[in-house]
Amino acid sequence: MFIRIVLKQARYRWGVTVLILLTLTALVTLYVYLENTSSFSNRSMQIIMKRMGHNLLVLPDEADPLQVYLCTDDQMLFDESTTKTLAQARHLASKYYVSVLQRRVMIANVECLLTGIEPVNRGDESKEKGNDLILPLKPGQLRIGATVAARLQRGVGETLDILGSPFTLHEVLPPQGDEQDFRVYMPLKDAQRLFELPGKINLILSFECLHGKSLEGIGAYQDRELPKVLPGFRQIRKMNIATGRYFARDTTARLLHALLAMVLTITLLIIAITGVQEVTERKREIGMFTALGFGYPYIITLYLFKMALLALAASALGFAIGSHLSVSYNADFLVSNTRAIRILWSNYPPVAFRTLVVALAAQMPLIVKLIWTDPSATLREE
Repeated sequence: MFIRIVLKQARYRWGVTVLILLTLTALVTLYVYLENTSSFSNRSMQIIMKRMGHNLLVLPDEADPLQVYLCTDDQMLFDESTTKTLAQARHLASKYYVSVLQRRVMIANVECLLTGIEPVNRGDESKEKGNDLILPLKPGQLRIGATVAARLQRGVGETLDILGSPFTLHEVLPPQGDEQDFRVYMPLKDAQRLFELPGKINLILSFECLHGKSLEGIGAYQDRELPKVLPGFRQIRKMNIATGRYFARDTTARLLHALLAMVLTITLLIIAITGVQEVTERKREIGMFTALGFGYPYIITLYLFKMALLALAASALGFAIGSHLSVSYNADFLVSNTRAIRILWSNYPPVAFRTLVVALAAQMPLIVKLIWTDPSATLREE
């Protein structure tokens, strides 16, 4: 009987019911589109910023950063196992560790920054967050900067002799406009062999990746926790990259919250106004229910159940439409390496729950209107 009454209420003034369904669907579509687009855009900006390089430089306290920046012969050495120790500390605000050994060398009368690299994974990294430094090289392979390649007049696949050992040029990096154009990257083990420094490195590079705090909070946390993991070591933050990543994340988050607040307000107003109008138009029906012994809890449940059905139907339709629009409109131009811009089906349960909560919350004016309605007045002859 309860379901029959709900269906009859939906058929009565069916145009209003369809209007509520379409309105809810449109608002859910807008919500899903904005949320997905914001997420895709945020990740796109994060990837763009991370391609600029790592934002943390980890060095011994005694090391002179200027020697590292200039790649002098006086750079301090320490054991490469230090990077593995860092990678095992999952609570740190950093990921994507790279052990680096670098020296200035002459290759065919061209001065270069010969750089041995070895990524140290900790198991929870995302491949799409990489840049050229953390992409591993096979033994005997090289990745060289644009300026070095131009001066040496070498191309991909050609052989290059370095300190008496032949290497194959695997990749030529696009021009960066900084010291990267003068670097020659090779596997760390090859560099240690050429320099006769087994097991030694000059520095550790990493990304500062902890979310949910301010930029200052992340830095303070890392400054406090790093010495506990590596006594005698410190970090130097590349603020242009760190600030850019933080502002990119913060900008999209603030924009999303503002837009979703507008969508929520419009949704509440539309449902509330429609509900109050429906109660006003059904005074006699409500009076008959009360006269037949149906209490206000039963009558209120009828309206809430009908709205819950409409909300769930609208959430399914809106999620499907909004997800499709966010993918079709954004996939062609947003930057992504490995993770496809796709429909995120795992996000549907939260969307359905939020739609249901908002729809039921918007019925509060209707409930108040019902409680304040005088049953005898609704049946009084006009």
